[in-house]
Amino acid sequence: MSLMLLTCFITQVRPAEKGKGLGDGHDGNRTSISHVITLYDEKDVEIKPTVSQPRPISMRNTCGKCHDYDAMASGWHFHSGSTNALSGRVGEPWVLTDTRIRTQIPISNRGWKGTYKPNDINLSAWKFLKQFSSHFPGGNYGEMEPSDDDDSADPEEFLRWPISGKYEINCLACHHADRKQNQSDAALQAARENYRWAATVASGLATVKGTASELDDFYDPETEYEIVTSYDKSRFDANNKVFLDIVRKPPSNRCYYCHSTQDLQTPGKDEWIHNEDVHLASGMSCADCHRNGVDHMISRGDIGPMENPHDSSAYLQAFDVKKVASYSCRGCHMGNPNAVNLSDKMGGHLGAPIPEHKGIPPIHFEKLSCTACHSGRLPGDKTSRVRTARIHKLGLHGRHAMNKQLPHVVTPVFAATANGKIAPHNMIWPSFWGLKTNDVVKPLPPDLVREIASDELGVETDNPERVNDWIELSKEQIGKVLKLIDDEYKSDSDEGEPEPEAVYVAAGSLFSLTDKGVVISATHKAAEPYKWPIAHDVRPASQSLGSNGNCADCHSQDSPFIFGSVEVDTPINPGEEQTVDMTEFGGLDPLYYQSFAFTFLFRPWMKVVVIFACVLIGLVLLLFALKGMDRIIKMAGKNK
Repeated sequence: MSLMLLTCFITQVRPAEKGKGLGDGHDGNRTSISHVITLYDEKDVEIKPTVSQPRPISMRNTCGKCHDYDAMASGWHFHSGSTNALSGRVGEPWVLTDTRIRTQIPISNRGWKGTYKPNDINLSAWKFLKQFSSHFPGGNYGEMEPSDDDDSADPEEFLRWPISGKYEINCLACHHADRKQNQSDAALQAARENYRWAATVASGLATVKGTASELDDFYDPETEYEIVTSYDKSRFDANNKVFLDIVRKPPSNRCYYCHSTQDLQTPGKDEWIHNEDVHLASGMSCADCHRNGVDHMISRGDIGPMENPHDSSAYLQAFDVKKVASYSCRGCHMGNPNAVNLSDKMGGHLGAPIPEHKGIPPIHFEKLSCTACHSGRLPGDKTSRVRTARIHKLGLHGRHAMNKQLPHVVTPVFAATANGKIAPHNMIWPSFWGLKTNDVVKPLPPDLVREIASDELGVETDNPERVNDWIELSKEQIGKVLKLIDDEYKSDSDEGEPEPEAVYVAAGSLFSLTDKGVVISATHKAAEPYKWPIAHDVRPASQSLGSNGNCADCHSQDSPFIFGSVEVDTPINPGEEQTVDMTEFGGLDPLYYQSFAFTFLFRPWMKVVVIFACVLIGLVLLLFALKGMDRIIKMAGKNK
């Protein structure tokens, strides 16, 4: 038996010390450790497939025998639900949509500008899971059972958590290379509220019959067995151990489940004409650039200042920025002068070509990110729409497959990032009913809006399963609903406190009522669109903006990079085309750039004039040279 395999057996008996997992770290040998291991359930009891009622696998107790589960839980994928979550660079949010009440709310617990925390709309951990568990990696919200002194939790939650169980971090979702690993099966179990069973079924090791959401509130999982787990006995050896094809570097196919983007310009049957990211097409994987250590703080290729400066010190503690910079676009291709290793200083990682950028003025690299020219869709006259796996629940198969259209994500939007450089972004326009107090707007929970204004919004007449896009909303309806909300909340406000004002956010505007009951709209920061920078898919250099010295890609008077139109997504007159100029998001002066682009009309003429002038000057110089030579020859003849 190999030493690697023996080590894995030993670690099943000897638990890892706190903060020092026996399977964490690296001893210099690149061979993958063979995981022939014992599986454990949530009570830390060895799983035997031959017993009558085996429990599902617990990742905490199984993987945690060799790896520090809590250290992994501090990583980017898992720690967003904690109170001390790092903000990091602005990223893709969760989006709570409800077509019946014309609502789409960007949600994140990281405090990103333009998002709202789950607590702001009464989304407890249980409700969060019910909304977003299809593409949830486990951990964090999946393990936040309400405490006995939690007054905000619904009584239902105290009853349902023990039945459904915790949704632990699903380690196999990323690190299991077996082709039987199927996250769509995990999503189906989550939809049934079978949270403790999701990872087990997705792994292909077992099947599960039964649905937790259909069980009585007083169902006792310790004595009743309405949900039955049946393990594939052929996967277990004589010692009740199972071989799991675990890899240190996750295959890109695992990342794709949550991080795919569908271009709606080439949907469905035309998907085959869509090109893959140039890095993946060349044989690389996502994890070649997005690396991490034991703590799973995956590098995101962003080395600029944080959106929220207050967490920059914690960010620096979590990362060795000098190392992270080596795996950014610039670090891989052009080198990182601050790196310790000579190879990191040189650049050209994994065969990355070192670009020369011939003829491109240096100011471009001060004002633009690498992705501005190399990533995302090539810009058109108007932004296009995409769907993302997490937001639109892509990748679900069979009867629970969905075809979500909302929210409408528009791209590419060229806007300034936190470090001041222009980069391509995906963007959504928030829409929600809310209350404004002291100029601060907070959305109302959708269930409360449905309760208050179901008749005015036609909630009962529209089937939410059938309606999959915006239902038109008139200003008359807005006025009626705002009045109902005002009546509900102003009557409940305490004496001496400012009365909240009912508002509706949509189309980049804040709608409210005057004292006479007239609906008016105004700009407000709460109505600003939410956008997050994108880096993929990366196009080859020959398809980058400005390739082959074509300055007109960005500097012509009709260049979509600067003068394109950005779609405004709204349930108010959704059939009408509504757009905003791209220059508003890049912070660019349209008059200046129109004037600058105008000069490019004369640049071909200027080149002709310069060439003609150079030829003329050359001829004049040649004439004077010939005359000089003639004078010298004549003077030499006279001297003889």
